[in-house]
Amino acid sequence: MPLDAITYRVRPGHEDELTEVFSPHNFTRVDSPIIRDPAGAEVGMLLGTGLFVQDDVMVRVIHHDGVGAAQVAQHMSVQKGVREAERAISPYLTELRDTETPEGFRRHFHRSLMTVLEQHSPDERPALGTVALRYPLRPGAGAELTASRKTVNSKASLTLAREHPSIIRTALFLHEDALVRVVQYDGHPYDVVGYLTDRCHGQDAERWLDPYLEGDGRPEHPDAYLALVHEQAMLMIAHMSALGVG
Repeated sequence: MPLDAITYRVRPGHEDELTEVFSPHNFTRVDSPIIRDPAGAEVGMLLGTGLFVQDDVMVRVIHHDGVGAAQVAQHMSVQKGVREAERAISPYLTELRDTETPEGFRRHFHRSLMTVLEQHSPDERPALGTVALRYPLRPGAGAELTASRKTVNSKASLTLAREHPSIIRTALFLHEDALVRVVQYDGHPYDVVGYLTDRCHGQDAERWLDPYLEGDGRPEHPDAYLALVHEQAMLMIAHMSALGVG
């Protein structure tokens, strides 16, 4: 499974400070994207990562190949740049945590790891860009979703389509009350808008989520749906991939 995500609870209103922490002139990238086992053999690779924030939720999306989340956590836990960034964002977090040591970072990583409700990723090609949408859940819906859709093997409702060739990967993540849809592309960000309008509004690919969402369901008119997508879009504060820094 090539996409995973972890979540942070942050103090709203500090988007500029968080963006500065992860800006290219401040953030030190991993010393190598290659993930190795204890014997030094190459077992996987980090293909990209993106950071998104909205209100009190920040999400790090991680694209990887060949290994699971535990080995990704191990690799990231010993990176100098990751430790420096964790230290720099601590004033903006709502929950204190120990990430100064590799062991502490791994504990936080696994506590914050989001459940993969569904994912469709036919291949491992790196993404040029990533879009993340936060869907507002009604009270108690997060626990209901966890109980009813906790398996990662359920068939994805939002799949890739031949009519939208630039969309290369989709996933839906949940952690407590944070429900986040991720779409990766290798074209233009507007391609994602067209894809979501066609698949989610026109074909009701995410209609099964309606009972869990806050409000009266998805708008019937396309323009109202587009306005909703822009409202749900999380602010991208950093994006790095094998194709370059976004």
